[in-house]
Amino acid sequence: MNYLTKSILITIILFMTLNLSCTNNKKLKIAISKASGSPSYQNYPNWLKKVNPEIEIIDFHIISQDSALKVLLECDGILLSGGPDAHPGRFGRPQDTNLCSIDLVRDSLEFKAIEIALKSKIPILGICRGEQLLNVALGGDLIVDIPSDSSLQKQKSKILHQNKAINGDVRHKIRITESSLLYRITNTSKGEVNSNHHQAIGKLASDLYVSSRTEDGLVEGVEWSNPSGKSWLLAVQWHPERLEKENPLSIPIAKEFLKQAEKFKNERK
Repeated sequence: MNYLTKSILITIILFMTLNLSCTNNKKLKIAISKASGSPSYQNYPNWLKKVNPEIEIIDFHIISQDSALKVLLECDGILLSGGPDAHPGRFGRPQDTNLCSIDLVRDSLEFKAIEIALKSKIPILGICRGEQLLNVALGGDLIVDIPSDSSLQKQKSKILHQNKAINGDVRHKIRITESSLLYRITNTSKGEVNSNHHQAIGKLASDLYVSSRTEDGLVEGVEWSNPSGKSWLLAVQWHPERLEKENPLSIPIAKEFLKQAEKFKNERK
């Protein structure tokens, strides 16, 4: 082997080694269905970056639907953020649109994103609206408006889930099932969370399991009833991204989500 050939081979090996190193050190890429537009939406990436400042955030709100769905296949996890109501026609209640605040663009994008994420086994974290969308996408339905729901009015619950008269969240207690993934993540069977929603899960999708409830019985957290062969999935009704960092129902959820995203990234190399 002459000197020129040897030099070329060494160059090729160095290039391949460098390229492999860059690939292995690629930043964790997390999609968020909406992560901008107001300070409340910016809380989502800020919350995740408290755990890992180096993650790359893909904000679906600022790119086209086609681009978002393509780039989702390159992401290591997706966070379905809070926001307006899902169109009630998606769960057989089109007559109730007058009770809802609807964003058809987000509905179209996020239901398709859920389908792709489930098919590709991309880890999914749903928050508030995100929890509700997952239940609907998997065949469940929603309580369209908690204050006006007749069956809930009979319970005479004193728990507030939303107060439009104040600029911010209300707070209430929840209980967590000790056999759940949520319990293993948070290491607590009870806690206090923030709340700002007028809808909630009604009929539970058959593939989901309730991990937490309020004292008046409303669903506050869901996960797979049987996670075998499926993407990692967790969804909560409260806003962990707006809770104080000392609350066990906040940062531990972000840590586990990013841990599962890292695992997914490594396993699909």
